[in-house]
Amino acid sequence: MSISEKTFLENVCKYCINKYTISNNGPLIASLICQICKHEDMDVPAMQGILRIYINEHYSRSFAHCFNIYRGIIVDASLYQYALVNKPIENLFPIYIVDTTPPHIEYTIYNEIKKDFQIKFSDKFLENALKSIKENDPYSTKRFTLLEDSKKEELFFCR
Repeated sequence: MSISEKTFLENVCKYCINKYTISNNGPLIASLICQICKHEDMDVPAMQGILRIYINEHYSRSFAHCFNIYRGIIVDASLYQYALVNKPIENLFPIYIVDTTPPHIEYTIYNEIKKDFQIKFSDKFLENALKSIKENDPYSTKRFTLLEDSKKEELFFCR
């Protein structure tokens, strides 16, 4: 992955995290990332799978999760939703992942979320999102609370 591709994917993740509620929106965010990247001629399919967090050497937690893949590399903008509801282990969840997965996190892919089963975002909506991503580079990211997350736009209504 080139530096410009990585920077673009990081900015897409930051855009999604800063603008939209991430709690329980993993499939929607994965679909949005997939469709935004299609406008840039990048194939970043949405995937269904399992996210496993190793808490210590004898204990791990698993979560059904949706994320994206680009050239075999994980792109995950909705990972932090689990930190919001798992306060005792919130420090184990990065805000997003592009490229480097921490050693205590493991992804298992079950299948691709086919285009027919994704929420379809309008071309105008995707173009506006892409314009915002390119104009507002770089977005800042910081840890946030469930209350702060609930004040963001609901992605389901933005199609």
